Amino acid sequence: MQDSARTTSVIDHMSRDAAIAFHGRMIELLTTARVAESLGLLRPGSDAPATSLPLLSPDMTEPLVAELASLPTWATEHWLLTPDDDVKPADADEFTATAPERRFSRSGCLRDVPQSALGIRAFISAVKSPKVADAFSSAFGEPVSFRSADIAKYEAGHYLRRHSDTFDDRRFGLVFFLSPGWTAGDGGELVVEAPSGAALTTQPEQGRLAMLRINPGYHHSVCRIRSQSWVRYSIAVHFGTAK
Repeated sequence: MQDSARTTSVIDHMSRDAAIAFHGRMIELLTTARVAESLGLLRPGSDAPATSLPLLSPDMTEPLVAELASLPTWATEHWLLTPDDDVKPADADEFTATAPERRFSRSGCLRDVPQSALGIRAFISAVKSPKVADAFSSAFGEPVSFRSADIAKYEAGHYLRRHSDTFDDRRFGLVFFLSPGWTAGDGGELVVEAPSGAALTTQPEQGRLAMLRINPGYHHSVCRIRSQSWVRYSIAVHFGTAK
């Protein structure tokens, strides 16, 4: 589906039966030994900034991308760095008028997931499952629970600058890359850095899952999208100390 990431046509959402099956399949995948092994590399005491593995097959990602591309509730968000190195939202005019070094991020965000978007809702429900939290807690070596899920669309010129996300007792994040057709030069890579200077760059290939440590001294960023046609749809999920 070349092309599901590039299309703007409206399509039918995933059926209820398909969404139920998808939900169960996601939980099965996230609780497999290979996911646990990858997450185990980020256990406390390790210096690894991130890890990744191919996880979702095209028959899982393509319906999600098609559903995301059809939704009318996307908004382009602009964020600026404040003088005290916090961030604040801005409109497009203020963002453009601000010095480049103070422009923190520009991307499409989906804050409102319609009830009809059964595929996306099934995905979020799966990652929030107690079974997944239990599996992740065992793999990570300490109790963790779901914190948040951010659904993003990065188009030409969009990016996210280096930051740490160390709030709400977050311990690690997962980024699911959904869009097909990425090629070298398109941009949108995830870069994660450790205090030691070790870094890992993950290419946003269709179906790949990146796992990144969230701790003081660790930082991550999203490279600017250089392609004029390829669109990066992704879902970032965060887990923190169990509440």
